[in-house]
Amino acid sequence: MDLATIAAAVAGAVGSRVAFHPLDTIRTLQQTSVVTGYRLPFAQYWRGLPAAVGLTTPAFTIYLVSYREAKKDLEPYLGADTANYVVSGAIAEFTSSILWTPMEVVKGNMQLKSESKAGGTWAMIKHMYQTQGIKGFYRGYWVGLAVFTPHSIVWWYTYEKMKQYMKGANAFNALVSDSTATTQELTASQYAIASAVSGAAACTASNFLDVLKTRQQLAIADEVSRLRPDDRMGLWKVAKNLIREVGIVRAMFKGLHVRLMYSLPSGILSMVIVEKLKPET
Repeated sequence: MDLATIAAAVAGAVGSRVAFHPLDTIRTLQQTSVVTGYRLPFAQYWRGLPAAVGLTTPAFTIYLVSYREAKKDLEPYLGADTANYVVSGAIAEFTSSILWTPMEVVKGNMQLKSESKAGGTWAMIKHMYQTQGIKGFYRGYWVGLAVFTPHSIVWWYTYEKMKQYMKGANAFNALVSDSTATTQELTASQYAIASAVSGAAACTASNFLDVLKTRQQLAIADEVSRLRPDDRMGLWKVAKNLIREVGIVRAMFKGLHVRLMYSLPSGILSMVIVEKLKPET
């Protein structure tokens, strides 16, 4: 767990979260059907940012460091290919999930608040603790694991395969041009392409479960309770309400375009920062 990897992860997490938080707010509002458009009061775009930065930073750091350390430690047993990527991605998700879920719950509740009812992040945390206890911060924890474990597996598998492909292409180009330049270091644009392809694949594969996770986590919020008071009855009821609302096909892809608008540039920025500050060797 070297300091350079930790520093790179922190820089990637903060940079991507601050830059693209407004798109995440729109994603949350559209997935819960509280808002269907894109125009909000300016302050609402940034609501929940302190909680997001405060918890995303250590969560992403644990996630990235866990992945790299697991991948390195498992290489003698699983090799440096598919099985290693799959297991290491799952380990990274499990180790960091204890921070991801509270972040999603607090951030999501803040994002739902109208301007007239908005309070500070700390006030929201106190209110949730007083009304729901610690378990309120982990609402939707298991469905979150069900969403992001396969999401992480698909993401890392695709990302590593894309890096392998582009390193091979670099080596071939160097051979053809008789270049003596190193072929192991990818450019920022190549890391960006790898991140974009892996993000698109993972988000599309996990989108339906992600919508269910978001709705379950925020089912107790006043803004959601007024629309669907029975969402708090459990995940099965959330799924039935979603399918009844938009149909099974649209439910699979609800809010996917906004999720991609947020996840792709956010993932690209974070991984380019990480890989350029501390490339994996």
